[in-house]
Amino acid sequence: MSLVDRLAAQIGWLRRSSAVRLSLLISGVFAAGFLLVIFVTLELGKDALERRVDATLMAIASTAPEDGARGDTADLILRPIADIRDLPRPFRQVAQRGGGSVELERPFRRAEDWRVLIAPNAGGMRYLVALPMEDSEDALDLLAGILWTTAVVLIAVSLVVGLGAGLLAQRRLSVINATLKRLASGDLSARTGRERSRDDLDDIARQLDRTAAELEALVAQTRHLSASIAHDLRTPLARLRAQLEMLPDGEARGAALEEAGKLSAIFDTIMRVARIEAGQGRDGFETVDPAALLEDIADIFGPVVEDAGKTLTLEVGQTQSIEADRDMVVQAMANLIQNALVHGGSGITLFAQGRDIGVADNGPGVDPTQYDEIIKPMVRLDAARGSDGSGLGLALVRAAADRHGAELKLSPNEPQGLRVTLKFAKL
Repeated sequence: MSLVDRLAAQIGWLRRSSAVRLSLLISGVFAAGFLLVIFVTLELGKDALERRVDATLMAIASTAPEDGARGDTADLILRPIADIRDLPRPFRQVAQRGGGSVELERPFRRAEDWRVLIAPNAGGMRYLVALPMEDSEDALDLLAGILWTTAVVLIAVSLVVGLGAGLLAQRRLSVINATLKRLASGDLSARTGRERSRDDLDDIARQLDRTAAELEALVAQTRHLSASIAHDLRTPLARLRAQLEMLPDGEARGAALEEAGKLSAIFDTIMRVARIEAGQGRDGFETVDPAALLEDIADIFGPVVEDAGKTLTLEVGQTQSIEADRDMVVQAMANLIQNALVHGGSGITLFAQGRDIGVADNGPGVDPTQYDEIIKPMVRLDAARGSDGSGLGLALVRAAADRHGAELKLSPNEPQGLRVTLKFAKL
């Protein structure tokens, strides 16, 4: 996998992580709330500053001269409303509205921003009073800079902490998810390993471990019981067969021996399924070439198929090596071939493509709604009840697929028939 693919996989994992998304969402809400608070604070601060300046301007206007003389200073404009013609036009425009803020394009008396108010003096004469806002604006800008800097730092810290907390939670969820995957694949020994409970995630992990332990014990008992029953019945069955062979030759003797052989085969299959399902780890696994494997299987079973009056075809495309127990895969393929011999048509095809191998036939096929049923142990469809078989063939194939972590896929074969594929995972 290339670096770009690995990065894309990591990004995709982060996007799918509910814990990370929740942490980032909370951090985002905090950031949005903090920014809103700063914005409101600055707006309210600016409004309060203007009201305070307006109060100062009204106090100055109340002390204006009664004779209408100017009271200008270096940082103050104090003139009767009738004596403002020489002021910049923005002052006159604001004066018509009764006051407000003035922003000049160039400094006037060393200031560009002014606060203007029209107010009466003690005698009722209306004056224009204006003060520069440079110092106040600088103080407000300084406050805004401090607040915005603090916001950036706190938001960055909250995002980092939120992301870190989300990743830690996701790591623990990944352990739980990985354990569930191993259990689903048949490895009932999988555990999260959580012994102490610190929070709800640890509670879930511990409960999962307890459930897995109980499930492992129950499945082990069931497998042992089925294998024991099959094993214990083989002895009386062998005795029965020996007694039947001592009977005089005849159709009854032959039919009885045939039925005893069928029972023996059923018990053997049950024991093989139990042994496959009881297997753990990857003991006996090796690197197998699907093309070479199918050629060997064709050599072994080709004569059997020909003796049954049918044809065996080999279709091998571009294949990739798989990690598998060769004998177990051969056994699974043998069951598929036997299934095709009994229920399929005149042609059987062994195919391999990539990491997929399987068997296809041109028989009547199976209703797709019945696919999940026919892979269950001891299940036989109505159309197959009149033929030989125990209903364990596909169950053994499924057990072998589960043992390898492969997917057992059933699909219609074109133009007719059934196609059974074992899809192996990457090495």
